[in-house]
Amino acid sequence: MTNRREQNHTWGKHVIGVLVSHDDHLARLGLGAVLDGAPRVEVKGTCSESDVALAARRYRPDIIVAGLRPSARRISRYLSALRRQRQQLEIILLVRDVDADVASEALRGGAAAVLHPDAAPEVLHNAIATVAAGNRVVTSDAMLSLIDELHRTSLPVEVRARVSALTPRESEVCTMLAGGLSNAEIGRQLVLSPATVKDHVSVIYSKLGTRNRVETAVLAARLGLTRPLLTA
Repeated sequence: MTNRREQNHTWGKHVIGVLVSHDDHLARLGLGAVLDGAPRVEVKGTCSESDVALAARRYRPDIIVAGLRPSARRISRYLSALRRQRQQLEIILLVRDVDADVASEALRGGAAAVLHPDAAPEVLHNAIATVAAGNRVVTSDAMLSLIDELHRTSLPVEVRARVSALTPRESEVCTMLAGGLSNAEIGRQLVLSPATVKDHVSVIYSKLGTRNRVETAVLAARLGLTRPLLTA
């Protein structure tokens, strides 16, 4: 499983290959039918949770859409099995009743998106397009769980000091990033090239000690930079 944060994606207008993973046969059929209606999406195949590593090698998907139970340990095992494949793919998890442990494990394990399994078809379609563009998608419940958990713990002084290391332009980009804007949207609003925005985002990650847009949004909320946009 390859992390594609802030990288240039090659999918562009090409078809995105998707593998559907779920232990319930009817759920697999339903998800497959929903995704067949998505633009630029081709369902390569379906599989059970236990067969996902084998199916990933067989179908070579770009994205796996997986329905899992809300268990941090189960999600960790699932993502670890896929990481061992060393394939270039992203994972969208469909998980009910996400708490802070589940959300944290999913994001730390490399999931590109965490959605509710009852999400509308267009939400899932948009999530696939968003992930294909190199971004992350998290449900409002998952984001709120993470923020609530973080607010229960004190923020170290050295972490608070990191925000002062940001330049005015970096703070501006960080606020927009944490608000849910893509690099392209940030560039249009600030009249910056995509390459310049990408450079700013990389520096922000380095200075704040974050690894992706979700971690940055959560930290920015705690530092008072912005209230993050909650997706799905």
